[in-house]
Amino acid sequence: MSKSIPAYLRLHAGSPQRDDATAAISIEPAARFWQAYTSATGWRVDRGHGSARHGVTANQRDDRSVTGPRLLPALGGGILADVSSVSEAPSVDRATAERLAEAASELIRQNERAAAVVRRLNAELAIAAIPAEPCDSDDRLADRLQQLLQRAITAIGCDCGALYMLDDDTTTLTLRASVGLTAAVPAGSNRSAATNRSTRPLRGSRGDLESLVRDVVMIDDLRHSPAAKWNSPEDFAAAIVVRVEDDDLPVGTLWLWSRRRRTFESHDGAAAALAAASIGGELARTKLSRKQKRWAASHQAIQHVAQWQMRQLPAAMEIASGYLVDGWTESPRPWACSWHSWDILPDGTIALAIAEAEQSGLDGAMIAATSRAAFAAHCHYRHSVTEMLTRISDSLWNTNTGDQIVSMLYSHLNPETGEGWVASAGSIEAIIAGKRGFRPLCSGSQGEPLASRIDCRLASTEFRIQPGEALVAVNRGVLDPVSGLTQSAWVESVREGLSRQDLPVLPSIRRALADRMAEPSVAKSKVGVPERAGLMLLRQS
Repeated sequence: MSKSIPAYLRLHAGSPQRDDATAAISIEPAARFWQAYTSATGWRVDRGHGSARHGVTANQRDDRSVTGPRLLPALGGGILADVSSVSEAPSVDRATAERLAEAASELIRQNERAAAVVRRLNAELAIAAIPAEPCDSDDRLADRLQQLLQRAITAIGCDCGALYMLDDDTTTLTLRASVGLTAAVPAGSNRSAATNRSTRPLRGSRGDLESLVRDVVMIDDLRHSPAAKWNSPEDFAAAIVVRVEDDDLPVGTLWLWSRRRRTFESHDGAAAALAAASIGGELARTKLSRKQKRWAASHQAIQHVAQWQMRQLPAAMEIASGYLVDGWTESPRPWACSWHSWDILPDGTIALAIAEAEQSGLDGAMIAATSRAAFAAHCHYRHSVTEMLTRISDSLWNTNTGDQIVSMLYSHLNPETGEGWVASAGSIEAIIAGKRGFRPLCSGSQGEPLASRIDCRLASTEFRIQPGEALVAVNRGVLDPVSGLTQSAWVESVREGLSRQDLPVLPSIRRALADRMAEPSVAKSKVGVPERAGLMLLRQS
């Protein structure tokens, strides 16, 4: 008895312009495998259970316990709840089919995880094509690129899209993001060969070269013999090629393909150009955002270093009866490469030190910290001023992985008699000044810096400081020939500070330096301000 099928249940063919073979393979590879599995075994995996559940991503499956696949017999195109309800059993028994399904599910999960990693890394490499600093990882970038590509495809009415980025030498193009390419490989083509086309030379790629010159290239028929010269990276009927750029610098190309021949309009090209600009802007924005985060982290670390250095500097005090000490460090950078210190030794002697590393970067701050640690380590046993500098120089030399060059002045003073000894190495200069005049104590040319050689030569001398006089030592930045003070101006500022009760010595030097920087000759030269440091020991009248 024949049975007629109602018209409203009949299947109708789609658009004749769509290739049937291409439409048949437009599903994902995993879905095609499960179709082949059902045809070969007679069992169907229930997609509502186990690892084949719809709408669950690979990452979500990794976060839960995955149960085994549930199998249902699939006979005659129907799905039956129980094998006992049919007269004919599947060609493969349930146990064998379950083992095969579990193995296939595990392979599919591994493939999805690998594809997610490749997709994320390609997005990171796409950012790296923009000239800037290296970037760290961000899983969300890959999703944003995929969304932008999908929106471009939808807006123009294309079927697939891909983003290709130039390498540093602008000789090759590498696939960094795509939508629809995996499912769009034509039937009968070599899928592995299509996958290996992710990197291709720029030379001979006329479509990409034309887009780098003309911004937008619209190709209505890629399969016509003259159009074949465009050298499309994928086999499609029509395409739009757009340049991707960052600050007017080409960094890649965007391809949007259509499976059928079509005539692109001007608004299609404008939409493709807008999509390429959005992708370039997204890459640049992500690069800038990460650079700002790294800068903020570096800035915070530098601030911690600067605060630590400030905590190591002692405060002005009366170190002994009738003796005042004060120090000053001023750096144009967040960190400093100089330090000063004073202490009372076990025998009652006053010890003074001021030092400065020759390097001015962060390595200079670390070298200064090393010399400060060596000074603290050698302070608590009997020593002379030259022995102290020699031991610090040996410590810097023995721990040297580079040039740890330090200028330093070290002095001992007997507070009862005012007699003292001083040794210097490098560019530190010192004087003893009073209201009536001054006398040099050491100059920057008398001794070699510490760790400049194994047996560095030091300058040492004895002195006596009278009541009302001050021992003042400064680094090379205070006496800088371009923006610093001359020796006469330095001495005059010290004498002025000793003569006036409301203007101590070190603030008087700083005021003289500020006046020097305000002079027209120095202001017009726009010279950088060097690091400045000073130390003072005043014997009160």
